[in-house]
Amino acid sequence: MEKIALESLRLIAADYVSQQVIDELRSEGIYSIKNSPNVHVNVVLVSTDKGADNINEILETHACARRNVVITMNPELSIKEESDIFSILSFQADSNPYLELKKFLQLYNICIEKHSMICFDLSDFLIIIRGRNVISIHSYVYKKDITDALEHIKSIYIKENGRYLLAITMVAYDDNEMKKMMPPLSDYMESFPDKSIFNFTITKATPKTLSLFTSIPL
Repeated sequence: MEKIALESLRLIAADYVSQQVIDELRSEGIYSIKNSPNVHVNVVLVSTDKGADNINEILETHACARRNVVITMNPELSIKEESDIFSILSFQADSNPYLELKKFLQLYNICIEKHSMICFDLSDFLIIIRGRNVISIHSYVYKKDITDALEHIKSIYIKENGRYLLAITMVAYDDNEMKKMMPPLSDYMESFPDKSIFNFTITKATPKTLSLFTSIPL
């Protein structure tokens, strides 16, 4: 797997268990760059009750960032909403939190730290995750036609109050490929409820992947 060195996102452990998660991510080549001058988001991982009580204390030991985001690795944890915490994210109860965290960081790297072909940036991403939400990432690799991957994505239930990001990666910009993929994608995008928040982005990266990031407010 290609290494993912996060420049604008700082991973912070609120407890020993979360530090083990960060260490395991690093062993797989996913890590935040130490002393990066371009950090915009502090992501605090919380795995225990003790960690939940330590969030503010832990943040005080790190440099300030544009936003503080808490990710709970245990859906049963109770995280207090504080004025300096922009977002509290958890994963679906039946999911593998470590794998979901990996997918979240990979998606962040592709959508925020790489250059999008269309207008999508950190501000858009922050709108999607603002507040307390349950998140999930559904990704499918495709070789030629995006239609097969799109059929898998269509099976994901869309909620009226949900926030969504449809992200596509392409090896390189191809005008013919774009012309073929846009009609079925447009039909799918029109199916989202008016009250939902929907964003769309295309990034140069490999392999060619179609991903749907869902963020459901609690």
